[in-house]
Formats: sequence, C-alpha cells, structure tokens
Amino acid sequence: MRAIEAAAAPVAETQLQNDWNTALPYEKISGPSRLTLIKDSLPGGKFTTLNLGDVMEQYRQQYGNIFKMPGMLGKPETVLVFDPKDFEAIYRTEGVWPFRPSLETITYYRRKVRPDIFSTGGLGVEQGKEWAEFRAAVNPVMMQPKIVKQYVPQIDKFMDEFIVRVKKIRDSNTYELPENFEEELNRWSLEAICIIALDTRLGVMGKLDKNSKEHEFINAVKRFFYLISVLDLKPSMWKVFPTPDFKEMMRVLDVITDFSFHHVDEAKKRLESQVNTKSEKEQSVLEKLIKINPKVATIMATDIVMAGVDETSSAVTTVLFTLAKNPDKQEILRNELRKILPEKDSPLTPQNMSNLPYLRACIKESLRVLPVVIGNSRKTGKDLVLKGHKVPKGTNVLLVSAHTQVDERLYTGGEKFIPERWLKNQESELSKEAKSVSPFTFLPFGFGPRMCIGRRFAELEIEVFISKIIRNFYVGWERPDLKFKTVGINVPDGKLQFKIKDVEN
Repeated sequence: MRAIEAAAAPVAETQLQNDWNTALPYEKISGPSRLTLIKDSLPGGKFTTLNLGDVMEQYRQQYGNIFKMPGMLGKPETVLVFDPKDFEAIYRTEGVWPFRPSLETITYYRRKVRPDIFSTGGLGVEQGKEWAEFRAAVNPVMMQPKIVKQYVPQIDKFMDEFIVRVKKIRDSNTYELPENFEEELNRWSLEAICIIALDTRLGVMGKLDKNSKEHEFINAVKRFFYLISVLDLKPSMWKVFPTPDFKEMMRVLDVITDFSFHHVDEAKKRLESQVNTKSEKEQSVLEKLIKINPKVATIMATDIVMAGVDETSSAVTTVLFTLAKNPDKQEILRNELRKILPEKDSPLTPQNMSNLPYLRACIKESLRVLPVVIGNSRKTGKDLVLKGHKVPKGTNVLLVSAHTQVDERLYTGGEKFIPERWLKNQESELSKEAKSVSPFTFLPFGFGPRMCIGRRFAELEIEVFISKIIRNFYVGWERPDLKFKTVGINVPDGKLQFKIKDVEN
C-alpha cells in the first residue's frame, strides 16, 4: 500500500503542475471592487439590512463559486470558495502547521494591551511553531474522551437544576417560555462551561444582580461576538484611529479576561490549599492545565469560556428549534432516551450515553441545516488551482460551507430536517447518500490539526442538555419560524418562546 501511495504522489504533483500551467491567472478571479463593496455596505446600500451570510450568498449568485473580496483598511484580500472539492484541496495541503488567520482585534489586545496575561497569544492567535507547541501541550487534556466523560455526572446534575428552573419560568397557562429565555440559555451555557474550564460553580441561574461580575461577563461575551462582525469581518477604521466600537471591544476583552483570570487564580489557590489525594485520572481539566503551566491554564480557560458561551447556546437553540418543528422526530428521540432513562429524573452516565445514535443524528442534522458558523478560514499552504484559477500559496481563503450543507445537489431534501440520513445501520437511499457525500461538505468543528479544541466538551454539553430536556418535556414552537443572524457566529434573531409541556412518563 505504501509503495502504491509513494508512486501516486509524483503523479499527483505532475497533475497539479499541469493544472497550474493551464489555469487562469489569480487576477482573473472576479469579485466586487472596493468601491462596489463600500457602496453596497453604506447606509442605503443594498446590503445595509442583510447579515454577513446573506451578503456572501448574494455575491455568490453574482460571481459564482469562487470570488475575491477586496482588501481595504488594513484587511487583506480574501478569496471565498463554496465547493467541497475546493475545501478538500485547501485542507489536504495546509501542512502540519495550518495558518488560520486570527481575529486582529484579539491579536492586538493580547500583544499590545495585556501582554501581562498573554505571554503567548493562545491557539486563536499564534501560528507556526508557537501554535504547534501550545496545541501539543493542551491536546492530551482537551481531546481525550476519557477526560470528557468524567464531567457527565456534574453536567447531568446541573441539568436537573435547569429542569426545575424551566418549570418555574414558563407560563403556567400557555406553557410558553419567557421572552428572555435566550438569556437563561446563556447563563446555563456559562455555568456548564465554567464547571469544565474553571472547575467551579458560579451560581448564575435564577435572579442575577445586574451589577454582578457574572452579569457583566455574559453581556460582554454577547457584545464580543457582535463587535467581531463589525471590526474583524467588515471594513473598519480602527487601525487608522480608535473608533468607538474598537474602544468598546478593548473594554469587553478586559471584562472577559479579568473574569477568567480571577476564577483561574481562585482555583489555583484552592488547589494549593488542598492535600492532593486525587489520582491523575481524577484531576479536573483545570488541574491538569495548571500542572502544565499556570499561564497556559489561564489562556486556555479564557478561550474556552469566551468561545463556549454563545456558540454552545446557539447550537442548543438550533437543535431545540428543529426538534420543536418536527415533533415526529422528537418522539423517536424520546423513545430512544426512555431506554436509557426509564424515569424522567434518571441520571445520565458515561455508560448509558454510549449508545444514543438517534440523539447524535439529530444534533448533526440540526447543525447541518442551521449551522452555528458559516465557514472557516485559512491561508493556502501550497499553490493551488481552484475553479480553474491559480491561487498562490499564502492566499487568504474563506471556506463558506453554510450553503453547501443544504445544497440539493448533495443532499436530497437539503433544507429538510431528516436525522435518519446519519444513521449508520440504515440502508435507506438517504443514508447511502450521506455516506457517499464528501465529508468536507459538512465540518461543524473544522478539520485537521486546527480542529476546534473544545469540540468534545461542546458535544457533551449539547448531548446532556437535549437528552434531559426531551426526556422531560414536549417541546413545541407555534410562532413564525425563528431566524438567525451572523455576528461572528449565527445567533437567534428573535425571542425563544418555545412551548414546554411535561412528558407524562
């Protein structure tokens, strides 16, 4: 086999060189000019009321499955691609140290404003050897399933508390959840991620003082994702002079950093004061990270909490909404859950969670139909030919997968919620189709060495949340369909007034 692969490598290189020699020059890739982009984006322009995902789709309709967004105001020119074949070509050639362009406001903050905390920029900022060394240090802690499983009992117990909270806040007549349920989800997500990342309970469920650090932190995270879309994803003057949005971003990052630093510091003091009787496998994620390096622990905890709150709550919202709109699928899932949770308050364990294929199919299908992120970014690791055009090594590319994931040419009923397509033991046409579709079509946590390092913990939180909610409640939706908007990630654009009725048994 190795001999065959070795022989194939020169052939592939020869084909790539032939393709390169006959490809159209990079300059021939079409796209809006700077003037067009500014005109479209200004108040009164055709994109003023559209979110970022819709803008990309409109330009795709105009220019095709590859086009360039011009560089301006310190931002580099970026090529947008929409074809899974191009995604694969980019991922397969990115090398052992993939270059994922960082958010420049975060890089500025960590390098220029708070180098006292960030001796290294962390996984989202560093590149090359520095990134690889940091990733190699934290991978054994963050990516091992056995470490993730130890948190099942804690997250399960917390979910039981949330079930009580849901019953308390719903309308006793209509069973509808309150208009601020998104805030409740954000608090749940913050509490859950802090159990893992900060080894502590914050106690943020229920009434929360609006002057509290926890309330300030939750608001800061929400503003953070909005400000990313303004400062990092759209043209902005912040590199020329400190705009009001830039000043707010620095304040928001201070709130997030100080909150995480305080709790890591508290955890270190707590651990130092205790007699260490735990075996290594019993130690928490934070304990393991502190043993590696206290500053690494602070940076990792900050990144996990910062990314985990809104992204996880948005993912949970997506799954709840698709299940609420498809009560027949919801009941299939509930019947699967009844087998491992005979009573509504039966506990989840690592053992009984090991066989929940329909749950995982529902989550996967929800994230396909309503993705939390619209795509991923890279710098090309080699000279490539994409859609017949030369794309030189080091070019900024955005792999826009949100539209590919629902493409009818790839998925029959592409915009329909059909979890069965992901069941491996099914022999239906849909499951055969899903098995044959390129995996590069749908990568909700990224691919390769720079795959999301918090993936396993995010999956655990989502699986426990959905399992306990669906086992306890019939979830309904009787309002106009929920919309989502892109602010760095896709978040709900409306009130989350689900109907929650108790399951009888």
